[in-house]
Amino acid sequence: MRIRAVFLDMDGTLLNTEDVISHKMRQVIEELKRAGIYVFLATGRHLDITLPHHRSLGLKTPMICLNGAAVYDWFSLDPLQMKYMHSPWELHEAVVRSGARNIMVHAEEGLYCLEQDEIVQAWVNEGGKYPVYTGPLHTVKPEKILKYSVRSTDFITLPKKLYSRTAELIRWQDGFELVRKEISKWSAMEYLLYQYGISKQEAIAFGDGPNDIDMLRRAGTGVAMGNAIPELKKAADFVTGTNAEDGAADFLMRHVLQAGTVEAQ
Repeated sequence: MRIRAVFLDMDGTLLNTEDVISHKMRQVIEELKRAGIYVFLATGRHLDITLPHHRSLGLKTPMICLNGAAVYDWFSLDPLQMKYMHSPWELHEAVVRSGARNIMVHAEEGLYCLEQDEIVQAWVNEGGKYPVYTGPLHTVKPEKILKYSVRSTDFITLPKKLYSRTAELIRWQDGFELVRKEISKWSAMEYLLYQYGISKQEAIAFGDGPNDIDMLRRAGTGVAMGNAIPELKKAADFVTGTNAEDGAADFLMRHVLQAGTVEAQ
């Protein structure tokens, strides 16, 4: 099947181990664009730290942010789709009292966080925008929440009864994330494929983390990075090299640009 759309996760996929886009990756993306193939970024990042990379690549496609909870127009930056969580006080309080090292609440108006730690400071440095609120979250709860990011040095979780009907929990080594039920990078990808008149069989997706599993399983072709978690490698159609080895660029060059089609294994 001829590929018409490429969806790239950012951290661990598009970005190398130095958190930059390599020269080879940039060259491949330019060739994809010249070939008339749409390139989309699909990330857990919020808009402010997605946009600089998107612009540096000269992309003119919408951005999938916050694990699919938000999709933004590339030019106006207006939201094309926003999927807010159903987050009652009971769930919010459970997150706040979970004993996490830091809690980041991504809301429509910006970022709320428990403290401005090294992760948040890196976001500020990269995106140029400070959190709208930093401090205790016990009595502060945004009205329109898109995602919770919870970071901890210890394994923490929430009672499933608090979120199972209304939210998806994504487990990471250093914590977890919460988004609205049935929202994922795939749900946003499906929305954009419909908007562009592209079938899922004509789309290829790349990723490395737990928030990429649904996208790689359901895309026409799913490619896991060599540095991906084991569960994602099992879900993928192919496994390529690591992000340090330009794995995504190599796969796209061989199977999409040179071969013209991707054959199932």
